[in-house]
Amino acid sequence: MTRYAVYLEFGESGLCMAHAPALPGCFVRVASREEALRRLPDAIRAHHAWLRRHGEPAPGEAEPVEIEVAGEHTGIGPFDPGDATALLPPDRAPLSHEEMETLFRLMGHARADLLGLVRDLPDAALDWKPAPEAFSIRRVLRHMGNAEEWYVSRLVPPDTLPPEWEHDADLPIFDSLDMERRTAIERLARLTDAELSGVFTPAHWTDHPDEQWTARKALRRALEHELEHTAQVREILDAWRRALQSSP
Repeated sequence: MTRYAVYLEFGESGLCMAHAPALPGCFVRVASREEALRRLPDAIRAHHAWLRRHGEPAPGEAEPVEIEVAGEHTGIGPFDPGDATALLPPDRAPLSHEEMETLFRLMGHARADLLGLVRDLPDAALDWKPAPEAFSIRRVLRHMGNAEEWYVSRLVPPDTLPPEWEHDADLPIFDSLDMERRTAIERLARLTDAELSGVFTPAHWTDHPDEQWTARKALRRALEHELEHTAQVREILDAWRRALQSSP
């Protein structure tokens, strides 16, 4: 039996995001508390399978999963761009360099999955939108790269951020993604012991200057964000292919 402590975030409308912090990147975002608790065990098993596919240690397919709600946060959560997110109790634990390297490796697996979906797509697919107000894949990718920069910026003084980021919008999308990931990892690898263990409330580039951040939270959110938007990219691709099949 594998048991996980889970933490719930609730938005103003009742939307729920449930996290299993012991499995960085494992979460569900659904309409209610009840649905989150119902779906999270399957999400955990799917995350185990994802880890195994990438050669990471994980429980076997037949291992039973049990969850226990360890905390709930209301009126906060990453449901729309720019939303504040909770500092979960496990996020307060100092992050070791060894743990950071593991998280970098998981981020690498997630990025490989993403690039496997999009690297060879034609421009027509990258720019197609399922609805006039919807994101294209290219816009999702640009958002993902910018978000990665922003997570790093929660931890360090702005004047220590990579200068390349000032011109990221000038680069083609895949060059930009590659640069942002490389420079983000390089900057995170230089975090001091104080930055790896501190709690920060950066007031720049945010509507939530009281939001608390730690290195562990920033890397947890970066991985969750990449996996969530990779799933969005899959949905857009599926819709594009259906549209192609139905076109005269």
